[in-house]
Amino acid sequence: MSHDDQSHSPHGHNPREAPLDGGHGGQGHDARLGGGIDLPSNPPPSGASDVHDRAIPSATPVRRSGPLRNPEGILHPIQDSEYFSEDAEATDRVSAHIDEYFNQPLDIFPFWETEGKPDRFHVLFARQIEERFPIESDLRADIYTYGRRVFDALRVHVLVKRLNQALAMAGFGALAVLGPTYFSQWTGTDTAGAGLAAGAMLVALGLYWGIQQILFIQYRFRLENDSYQLSREIVQRTRELQNLFTSGRAMADQAETRYQQDGKAWGQRALYLTRLTMWLGARMEYLEKYVQMELWRVRRERYWMRWLARLLTPMVFLAGAAVIAVQSAPEGHEVAFRGLQALAIGLSAVVGLLSYFRWQTPTSAVQDKLGIENWVRYASLDVDNAVADQVRRDKERLVEYRALTRGGR
Repeated sequence: MSHDDQSHSPHGHNPREAPLDGGHGGQGHDARLGGGIDLPSNPPPSGASDVHDRAIPSATPVRRSGPLRNPEGILHPIQDSEYFSEDAEATDRVSAHIDEYFNQPLDIFPFWETEGKPDRFHVLFARQIEERFPIESDLRADIYTYGRRVFDALRVHVLVKRLNQALAMAGFGALAVLGPTYFSQWTGTDTAGAGLAAGAMLVALGLYWGIQQILFIQYRFRLENDSYQLSREIVQRTRELQNLFTSGRAMADQAETRYQQDGKAWGQRALYLTRLTMWLGARMEYLEKYVQMELWRVRRERYWMRWLARLLTPMVFLAGAAVIAVQSAPEGHEVAFRGLQALAIGLSAVVGLLSYFRWQTPTSAVQDKLGIENWVRYASLDVDNAVADQVRRDKERLVEYRALTRGGR
């Protein structure tokens, strides 16, 4: 679609942005900056104005079932049949989506930010992608939800490990008290009671190990299952984009027999198809960037949760050891109790070390099951060479046509 045709795209003036020079054209200053800085007039090309009444893009993408824009913007999601439709309305609708990316300048000072603290960069980046590629909001919502599920599962896993650590220490402390009292009365001697309590502590340690291992297997299975499901969705979407990209490349040449006597119409169609292929490549690129951003957040959150674990693990141990240590020995059973008390503190230290160094969230639970080697990547589209090759073929055919025409004379 040419610039003249683009002028019919559903874009308008953004009332949030003050015009330069009071709207009189020429040179002036940006009223938003509050200063007298002279700026050269650099208007956008025809059809590149911002959407009228731009809605603040969401930082947390959600699945949409209704319109993507207000009535003055993009009305509906693109149907598969509309990409290569000959209908003018369908072409304009797709072109409006294309304009969202190619004809919308980045907000150097984002219009949605207040005078307070600026957005974190990942929020800024997510908002820009949300505004430029609303058509991908469904998959981005799934990617975002996946990242939050991974973080929520990590938090639960860390808290459960600390809770199990505390429960194991409470069990050791209770057995240290029961050994020289209840167990000794039951067995008849302090030695037998202490031995029975010590054996029970080792059994409690084994139970702690087994329960924690089962919980970790369930936790890892959940991560792997979520990763596998998300990977399937991304593989499906990227392959669809690849097929559309390949079809768009081929159609410009395939239309030659249809436009044998109408070079201008063929040129307009080829212009639209070229823009379409470049936009499909941009969709693939920014989808890949969004995945990268969300997985970066997951890795950062895992990093800080490990620091939290480094603080909580010794705190739980020290608190539990202090409670065990302050217990007074039963009268007449001090030797047996002190021995069991020392064993309880020692096993508590073992549990603390196991709690931190084992059952950590494996990076492979996400990285391997995502299987990014099966995704169609932006680089595999080879957008620059695809478009350049189209231009090369057109120029070669033009020269061949001229040579044939001159030879016929």
